[in-house]
Amino acid sequence: MAINNGMVVHFRVNCEFVFKGWSTTADETGLFFFGCLIVMFYCMLHMNLYTVKLILPKNLIVDICWYLIYALSGIMVMQLIMTMNGWVNVAVIIGCTIGYSIQESWSQIYEKENQAPPGGCEFCN
Repeated sequence: MAINNGMVVHFRVNCEFVFKGWSTTADETGLFFFGCLIVMFYCMLHMNLYTVKLILPKNLIVDICWYLIYALSGIMVMQLIMTMNGWVNVAVIIGCTIGYSIQESWSQIYEKENQAPPGGCEFCN
């Protein structure tokens, strides 16, 4: 008799999103889909928090607050993955991928603008 104590990812509509109050049952497919969209947008926001750090003023209090918010946001993303619902995991992956793509392009634009000399140059375009 084999007992499997491992974690299993399931693809069902009934799910608890992070908190018990944020749950769906088998007959709430539309609400579940809406929840997955919210998860996707939240993960996009989470991935773009680094871009926010680039434009914030540089001081200790702001840095501490940013790191606290970023850590709490990362914990929330981890909790979403730990629902062990395959559709929620797919929404997290899609949201993080899109968010990373946006963040990477914004970071490159920001860094390119800040590397140009103050007076400009003939080769900077």
